[in-house]
Amino acid sequence: MPVKGFHEIEIRDDKGNRDIATVEIRYRRIHVLPPIGKQKRYPALDLTIIYAQEPNEPQNRPRI
Repeated sequence: MPVKGFHEIEIRDDKGNRDIATVEIRYRRIHVLPPIGKQKRYPALDLTIIYAQEPNEPQNRPRI
């Protein structure tokens, strides 16, 4: 999926030091059907999948 936007979040390490992480946001809406044998009892679902990840790995901490 293409990148839909960016979001900055404040994070802290184990020592309490602050850092700003910029993550790429990707999302997509999907339609999920229940199993064939359960379609009469359960409705189909519309779900939004959200994926956020830092584009580059920082030097002082693991990538989000």
